[in-house]
Amino acid sequence: MSPRSGHPGERAVRRESRLTFGGLIYIGVTVFVAIGAVNSQNNLLFWLFGVAIATIIVSGLFSGNALMKTRLRARVLHEVRAGQAQRLHYSVSNRSSVFPLFACLISEESERVVQNGKLVPASVVHVAPNGSLNASGSFTPHARGRYVLRDIRLSTRFPFGLMQKSLVFEQARPLLVLPHTLHLRKELISATASHGEQVLRRSDRGGTSNEFWGLREYRPGDPRRRISWKHSARRHDLVVIEHAESFALRIWFVIAEPNRIESDEDRLHAERAIAIAAGLLDQAGRKSTPVGLWYPQRSIRFDPSSGRAQAGRAARSLALIQLDEPSEQLTSVPVRTRDRVVLIQRGSRVPQPIQASRIIDTERPKDWLVNPDTLPQSLRGQA
Repeated sequence: MSPRSGHPGERAVRRESRLTFGGLIYIGVTVFVAIGAVNSQNNLLFWLFGVAIATIIVSGLFSGNALMKTRLRARVLHEVRAGQAQRLHYSVSNRSSVFPLFACLISEESERVVQNGKLVPASVVHVAPNGSLNASGSFTPHARGRYVLRDIRLSTRFPFGLMQKSLVFEQARPLLVLPHTLHLRKELISATASHGEQVLRRSDRGGTSNEFWGLREYRPGDPRRRISWKHSARRHDLVVIEHAESFALRIWFVIAEPNRIESDEDRLHAERAIAIAAGLLDQAGRKSTPVGLWYPQRSIRFDPSSGRAQAGRAARSLALIQLDEPSEQLTSVPVRTRDRVVLIQRGSRVPQPIQASRIIDTERPKDWLVNPDTLPQSLRGQA
């Protein structure tokens, strides 16, 4: 491949030309001028008709020659939250040695992108012969899920706006859209262990607290500082001291949806539950709170863990849920002693296999949002 040939995806897969509405009117006027010139044999009308024909020819040829040598490459996309703008970056090159490129728009043509988000095209004012530049637009998805931006249209109406010439490029770029970011109340996860609610357990690391747990036989690799020489002398064998350590109580976030999603209202509340769970996980991740996610109807289980990595993995799993697929049976949460269960569902009635210590009702945004007016439009439903 020669250096000037570029990447195969940079070449257009289709070229299109069409008359604009202004172009149709212009041709209509040109036809009337031609009829008038023939009937009257007026030299001025013949001159005007020639200028009109020349304008149409120039409009078709000038921009067309520049587009013939145009190359475009789109950059890889990164994951984004629903409702947040994703920047779309493009590199445009003009391989023509004579004709410049003027007044172009770059837009996405993928059907799901157009229907499920707000698209702002990128604009290109001028690309000199043998030149290149970078342009950027944006895409704001309204809903979570996996998107594939594939078809890119570069179009221009230069110089007179009579014809629109377009190049269609095919470059598949997957985009993962995470659930909406919700401004949730902080007290929703106040069920974390506070002072006086810590649980003690045996520490395998030792030295984490002054609380004595017990003695055990020495194992190779145990630190020498943990050896109890007094007790070892009595037993005529090496023994080490084990201390107790405290650990925070764990929280399970449980999503319960109807057995079947049969209406738009069911889907709306399922989407709200997914967004709430993602927000709670993110909020807890910033506080280093051990939290887990239990969504058995969609085969999602994340055992309690702390840190933002846990929240990120759970958010990606929630983003890929297909509510159109049949759901599985709701099963009980694998809790241990003193675990807290926060149930996220529509309604306040607790399902049979779940033992919840708190319920978040998706029908009552004022109970879980700092400001109910900040609920995204796609999660509001019909008023």
